[in-house]
Amino acid sequence: MKHEDIKNILFKIELSRRNFLRPYFIEIGLTVGQGQPRILRELYLSGPMNQRELADACFLDVTTMSRTIESNPECRRSFIISLTDNGRKKAEDVIDIFAMADEVFCENISEEELESFCKTAQKIENNIICKASQKTE
Repeated sequence: MKHEDIKNILFKIELSRRNFLRPYFIEIGLTVGQGQPRILRELYLSGPMNQRELADACFLDVTTMSRTIESNPECRRSFIISLTDNGRKKAEDVIDIFAMADEVFCENISEEELESFCKTAQKIENNIICKASQKTE
């Protein structure tokens, strides 16, 4: 395997993952590609938070945070984002979809293979983070 194959493999995995999940999210009324599933999941699991906290938790830009916003009485320049009743239901559906997807992603992969893959993927992520931080210094 050549080093340049890694970027293609990672890209194809991400594209396949998105294509697999897209119809499930559309079926429950979410707009695909704007981070809505991650946002709903994070709010459901962690509770209300401000835009910066939510953006950081979901690995999104803070400008993406624009749904279910109410004023934060402690700071007029930030917002507290929380789920509506409908958002809670959708979040529960999202969590079920992610759980189903995890099962599909791990089919026919042994625990040892999965552990090795995760360790390798973590090393790749660390390499990228390290190089990116050197670039910004």
